[in-house]
Amino acid sequence: MKTYLKLLAEDENLSSKKKGLTITVSGLAGSGKSTVAKEIARFFNLRLINAGDLFREYAQEKNLPLDQVSNSLPAEIDYQIDKMTLDYVQKGECVVVGRLSAWVAGQWADCKIFVEAEQKIREERVASRDELTSSEAAQKVKNRDERDAQRYEKLYQIDLNDKSIYDLIIENNQISLEELKKQIIEKVKEFLKI
Repeated sequence: MKTYLKLLAEDENLSSKKKGLTITVSGLAGSGKSTVAKEIARFFNLRLINAGDLFREYAQEKNLPLDQVSNSLPAEIDYQIDKMTLDYVQKGECVVVGRLSAWVAGQWADCKIFVEAEQKIREERVASRDELTSSEAAQKVKNRDERDAQRYEKLYQIDLNDKSIYDLIIENNQISLEELKKQIIEKVKEFLKI
């Protein structure tokens, strides 16, 4: 059975010509994927596209909390956002951040990055970012990881634990922000041979 993403990639209306540098950044909640993506976009002077922002806009339009939207999001909305993301990717000159960005970009991505961090560190970041207690953040991270894994398995037959699609895995645990930024740029430049 072909998944929606494979069908989208085979759409005859989509250009197969690469139109500029495209980098994807994926990772779980609190891993630091947005921070990594911002640094790459800044250094390479690329546009930053955040798939999560597209979901947030939808939630805001519907006047619903983001957690509720991700629980009850119709598949058509996922597909629309994936199509919008792929349109950006094909225009090139961008960094796309999102859990499925590497899967959506497919062959059009020049470099696919996964940002990894230990669960406890992710929970601490989410607690700080969202002004939650430690236990609230732990529950939020756990729920989000489980919910997204189930949704993507159902919609696309994607196993979020499968990292074989990624070109680079960035460890973002006990590292300073400056060291992280330096490490990211060095690894991307080395991978792209620039």
